[in-house]
Amino acid sequence: MKALLTTLLFFFLLVTYSHAQRVDDTSHYRSVPVPGHLMPIERTAASSLGTVYFYGGKKLSSPFALEVPFYELDDPTVNHHFRTFKTLNTLSRLTSLATLAYVIFSKNGSNSTYWIVYGTSVGASLTLLVIGNGHVNKAVTRYNEMLRQPRVGMSLSPVQLTGSVAPGLGVSYKF
Repeated sequence: MKALLTTLLFFFLLVTYSHAQRVDDTSHYRSVPVPGHLMPIERTAASSLGTVYFYGGKKLSSPFALEVPFYELDDPTVNHHFRTFKTLNTLSRLTSLATLAYVIFSKNGSNSTYWIVYGTSVGASLTLLVIGNGHVNKAVTRYNEMLRQPRVGMSLSPVQLTGSVAPGLGVSYKF
């Protein structure tokens, strides 16, 4: 029993420590422009355990559907937060297996010990879910910030009457 709780505590501390490290802000050093076809992500708060996301006016079935626009943006901060969300979601599912492991490997089935393991497992699972959803919300916030940055472009268009080229410079900014 103590070994199981020690293992759960070890994984929780490992995850917490690994996510405490900061990711460098590279928004001003992007060598590749933000793709123009990406649309902003809208969100509505459903509960503390989850949020409903909309991309292009369509409701997404889960936060995992945000993976495609996040990786198309290719921002290290967004990718870090999304990978953290996926890791915490996986750990949440694994901690819910602690009760099953106790039932299978327990030699003396104490009723009070079972409920302690069950309650701890549910509490750890819900805590990891809430923290993971916070990370996906941070990723959505950063994604939308990156889309709002001004985009500068230059074009050369041929003029048909004179046969010369007309240069053009433009700035696109989304509100």
